[in-house]
Amino acid sequence: MFILVRTDDSGKPQEGITFLLLDMKTPGIRVEPILFASGTHEVNQVFFDDARIPKANVVGQENKGWQVAKYLLEFERGGSTGGSAARKVSLQRLRNLARLIPQADSALSDDADFMRKLDETEVQLEAIQYTEFRLMAALSKGDSPGPESSVIKALSAEITQRITELTVEAMGQYAAVHQPEARTVGSNVATVGPDEGVVAFSRYFNLRASSIAGGSNEVQRNIMAKLVLGL
Repeated sequence: MFILVRTDDSGKPQEGITFLLLDMKTPGIRVEPILFASGTHEVNQVFFDDARIPKANVVGQENKGWQVAKYLLEFERGGSTGGSAARKVSLQRLRNLARLIPQADSALSDDADFMRKLDETEVQLEAIQYTEFRLMAALSKGDSPGPESSVIKALSAEITQRITELTVEAMGQYAAVHQPEARTVGSNVATVGPDEGVVAFSRYFNLRASSIAGGSNEVQRNIMAKLVLGL
C-alpha cells in the first residue's frame, strides 16, 4: 500500500508530506476488517506499531508527497473512465425489473411517475458518459485528467446512488429481505422475491460511501469552483 507521512512541519500544511510505498508483510503492520452497515466486508483498517519503512521506498521527493498524491487522486477520481457503461447496464436491469414488480393491478413499469424518474436518470447518465468520452480523449493524448476528474467523481457518485435508491423503491417490501447467505457466490438458496432484492439494500448502503471516498462531493465542488470556474 502507500501512505502519506508527515516528515516536516515547518512550512505550509500541504508541504512536509512524503509519499511512501510499503510492503504489507513489514513487521508492525496489522490489518483488521471493517464491516459495512450492510454486513459486507470490502475495506479494512490498518494499524502501525513501530513499523519501519526504508527511505528507498519514497515516491518523488521527500516533503513533496502531496504533489504525488494530488496527481494520483486525479486518476482515482476520473481516470478510470467507462463507469457509465456499467451504470447503463444497472439502469436497464432496473427497467426490466419494473416490468416484473406488481403495482396494484399492473406492473411498476406502468407507473408514469416511477418511469419518469428512470428517464431523468438516463438523461443524466448520458451527459456523464459524454464527459467521460472527453476525458478519455484527453488521456489518449497523454494529458492528465485535471479538475475534470472532480466533475466525473461527483456526478458519478450521485447517479450511482440514485440508481440504488430507485432499485430499493422498485423492490418495495422485498428490498428489506435479509438473506446474506443468498448473496454468497455459488449459493443455491432460493430468494424471497426477485433476485435483485437480495443485494438491493446492501448496494444502497455500501454506495452511500461513494460520495465520501476519494474526496467528498463537497470537496470536489470546491475544486471545481477554484480550478474550473476560477472562484
